[in-house]
Amino acid sequence: MTVITALLSALLGGVLVMAGDYVRHRVERRQDVVNNLVEASAHLSSVYNRLCGELIDAAERAVPAGDVPAMDPVRYEASTRFFMTPGSEEIGTEAARLIRAYERMRSTYGRSGSWEAAREEHYSSVRAFEGAVRGVRRRGHI
Repeated sequence: MTVITALLSALLGGVLVMAGDYVRHRVERRQDVVNNLVEASAHLSSVYNRLCGELIDAAERAVPAGDVPAMDPVRYEASTRFFMTPGSEEIGTEAARLIRAYERMRSTYGRSGSWEAAREEHYSSVRAFEGAVRGVRRRGHI
């Protein structure tokens, strides 16, 4: 009887260890997905904020529209990386809004009323995107 009890205990212990490993690996995988999304989001936000910052700086220095630096092709890389990252569809609307805000700033550069509205749109889109990313991060899963 002792042998059977020991065998059952070892078997039950092994099953519990395997179940614990499965749960731990699943949690780690989910956390990796979140971390990858946060990293891609931070890169996207940084690129577009830098581009918008360049426009704002140029406007403050009264640089003529024709002399404003060309758009940086790195934005395509950042966008592709973000939208290819699993989970991006959850916050894709906010990311697209951030991208459109930059495009609007670029197209309205030098036009006073439209420019100010575009700047405000940029600021609110940044806050919305960062809030969405923080929400995913806080929740801990996609």
